Amino acid sequence: MLRGFCKLSKSYFPLLDATVKKNSINVVRQNSKFTPGQSIRLQKVKQKEPGEVIKWMLLVIPVGSFGLGCWQAYRLQWKLELIDRMQATTNSSPVDMPQDFHELDTMEYKPVKVRGEFLHDKEILIGPRSLVENDSLPRVGSLVSDPKKNQGWLVVTPFKLADSGEVILINRGWIRQGLRSKESRQASMIKGEVELTGVVRLTETRSPFMPKNNPVKGSWFYRDLHQMSAYLGCAPVWIDARGNPEPPEGWPLPNQTRVNLRNEHMSYLITWYMLSAFTAVMWHRYFIRKLPLV
Repeated sequence: MLRGFCKLSKSYFPLLDATVKKNSINVVRQNSKFTPGQSIRLQKVKQKEPGEVIKWMLLVIPVGSFGLGCWQAYRLQWKLELIDRMQATTNSSPVDMPQDFHELDTMEYKPVKVRGEFLHDKEILIGPRSLVENDSLPRVGSLVSDPKKNQGWLVVTPFKLADSGEVILINRGWIRQGLRSKESRQASMIKGEVELTGVVRLTETRSPFMPKNNPVKGSWFYRDLHQMSAYLGCAPVWIDARGNPEPPEGWPLPNQTRVNLRNEHMSYLITWYMLSAFTAVMWHRYFIRKLPLV
């Protein structure tokens, strides 16, 4: 953007000088006194230089870009505070699952406690997904350093609540490619009533380039709670399970809650402030100091 502005300035400002010189009017004063019989030579009123209009029009660029930089500074502070609130909610003490599931609409990232049993026969896999490493729960032998080993699947299992009989969805955790088949992880198929803690998550919007879910083929790529609940016959409720970051071999790795938001406001802030400073210097140099741009 800056390079284009420089080229435009170099090509326009010399033309502006030539236009001003061409249209300037030389005023000649014939006599200081008027006597009868002499003709009166009317002086033409000097027109306003067209460069004055352009001068103030171009000032909009540094002023406007400075204002946009201030706006990005405000947005940056807002985004950081939002991320902090999300982290604080995730790390808060767990509460009991509300009887009215509509209350969960305002409880995303809130830890809750549930009791019931898994329905492993209706288990589905979502992916491929990368492993989420939780800094507060470090694991030995992290897989993040190897992109191939870091690709796997999320094990989502319907969970029948003991108190109400409602069925919800539990994201039990992440498994590597070699554990996709149930036979390879039979030890993790917990039977009977269990109590667990998890983080409430709401439905997920499909990104533009992500494939659509295909329930018939068992292909699930994103968390569409309404589609999943209709297919599995359960409530549109999703919980990311918490647990031991070092489970036994063959078990899903829990704590797969990704708490992050896109935050590029700092780069936008720097870009707008640099543009404002550069164009302000050029404007002052050409219009105030009357110096060439180069």
